[in-house]
Amino acid sequence: MRVLAAGLLTVLVAAGWALWDTASAARRDAQSTATLVSDAVAARPSFEGLAFGGVAPTPVFRDWQQFPAWSLIAPGICVELGPRDQPIQRRCGPYLAADTPPDWFVWLADRVGLVPVPVAVPVRTRYVSDAYVTAIADPGVIVTRAWARTGDLMRVAVGMAIGGALLTGLLMIRLLAPFGLLLRGIERLQQGDFTARLPRLRVAEFDRLSRALNETAAVLQEAQAVRAELTRRLFSVQENERRALARELHDEFGQCLAATRAMAAVIAQSGESTAQDGARIAEISGQMMDSLRAELARLRPPDLDDLGLRPALERMVADWRARMPAVRFELRFAGPIDAVPDDLALSLYRIAQECVTNAIRHGSPTHIALHVEVGDAITLTAADDGSPRHDGAINSGYGLLGIRERVDALGGSFELAPAEDGMRAVTRLPL
Repeated sequence: MRVLAAGLLTVLVAAGWALWDTASAARRDAQSTATLVSDAVAARPSFEGLAFGGVAPTPVFRDWQQFPAWSLIAPGICVELGPRDQPIQRRCGPYLAADTPPDWFVWLADRVGLVPVPVAVPVRTRYVSDAYVTAIADPGVIVTRAWARTGDLMRVAVGMAIGGALLTGLLMIRLLAPFGLLLRGIERLQQGDFTARLPRLRVAEFDRLSRALNETAAVLQEAQAVRAELTRRLFSVQENERRALARELHDEFGQCLAATRAMAAVIAQSGESTAQDGARIAEISGQMMDSLRAELARLRPPDLDDLGLRPALERMVADWRARMPAVRFELRFAGPIDAVPDDLALSLYRIAQECVTNAIRHGSPTHIALHVEVGDAITLTAADDGSPRHDGAINSGYGLLGIRERVDALGGSFELAPAEDGMRAVTRLPL
């Protein structure tokens, strides 16, 4: 469009120049015609005579009408001969007929002064004292001539401007086409897709940029793979430590508490004065055993190792139902749940555990639904009807950070967004 605008501006300048050149040519023709006719008349004194019926002698050039007009009078110029205020003879030069210009062009020619003023040149001879040759430009001829020149020029120039703009646009589209490809590559990098590679480009500068983006994507892909592997190892080590800690607590601390509780029961049944203290010790030991079981379940769910993912999730939901009787929990399964590998099952359990905890901690839900679907991939959907959260807490917190790290390490995706009545979290993990 800018090229077209520049071309049209050039057209306007060229049209203005054509008008100016036409007006200048008309002025030159009028001046040269008046001079030539004056010299020709002065060189033919035998053409003089006296006017009939006049008191004073008046120059009359009867034979002047026989002058070859094509050699003396320019096209579009008319010549009057005689006194300046009362010319007695008039002749016009030849001109070719042309199309009549439109009214707006006639108006424009009148405003810009396209038609020059008449030019009067005296006839210098001793026989004539008051004779002038006045050259007058014919407005119709001059305006028509200007229209013909300007019209042709503008048609050619407009065609060249439009053609040049189209060719320039096509050339620029072809040259700038790699920008779209490069932009899509950058957008895929921004979205975390480091597997895409750009093709080789014909333009050297664009090809260098394409190769630089490919190298950047390769480096980021390698860094992402290293990070994912480190994260998987970290979670593996973490789960192993939890398993070992749970085993140690169960084997050592749990047995000690059980022995302490048994001894407290013996003391309480002895009937001695310390029986009341023994009962108190047994009560405290029971509370410690309950707390220990809860911590053991949090560190390593026993049903997950022994029975699998479905019983572990059912046990977790049953525990929450017992703790939150006012909340209705829903758990649904679809697909071969038992075929989920152990590492994915543990991650799904942790993610579901964190989603339920966040729903109760950050909202006031009356209904929490968990849906696990196994197909080409594993999809875990957690939805609640608590108030939707649009503040910064929706994507912050160590719990959500742990979920995202788990999902990224497994090559999946995690989405958390407000739903109609609450929040909705969707986790997808590849099998």
